[in-house]
Amino acid sequence: MFLEGMGIPGIPGFLPMLALAESIHAGQTTLWEALLSGTLGNWLGSLTGYRLAASLLTRLPQSWQRLARSKRTARLMQRYGGLLVVVSRTIGSLRTPVTLYAGASGYPWPAYVAWSALGAAVHVGVWQTLIWYFGPEILNQFERWQDRLLPYLLGAAVLGLGVWWWRRRRARPEGPEDAVAEPKASQD
Repeated sequence: MFLEGMGIPGIPGFLPMLALAESIHAGQTTLWEALLSGTLGNWLGSLTGYRLAASLLTRLPQSWQRLARSKRTARLMQRYGGLLVVVSRTIGSLRTPVTLYAGASGYPWPAYVAWSALGAAVHVGVWQTLIWYFGPEILNQFERWQDRLLPYLLGAAVLGLGVWWWRRRRARPEGPEDAVAEPKASQD
């Protein structure tokens, strides 16, 4: 759970959860102990990933450093950082970039500590409980649902982005070529 929390790509966090679920059923541990140890491991890994990203940024190519320290990245992390950190604990494809950008962009440490703790607790709490209660079959069910819903979710995301873009474009002030000159009031 520590390595998954760091944001290392390809580390499956469900394997320790499966092992803990079997330990719970064998009476070697309790669900609460599994939740606590999993959350702590994921959270500490997240904090380590943040610190490593901040310190290793200087060793990356200049183009990556500029992207990590760009005003756009800083605004994104400032505006949505908490939500991104929480969501990234559960969605593996976001875990690595959010952890790295949070550390590299200088996202405030106290905020990252709090949001990553919440994200780790939600992630481990939901998945460890589901795996303990339903067993490994819940992972297969989730993959099937994900395969069925993914096209609809992508379509909704594209539609949402299209509406956002259209509304933003409509809200722009008219350009000089489109503007209608209004007559000036006479000063009689």
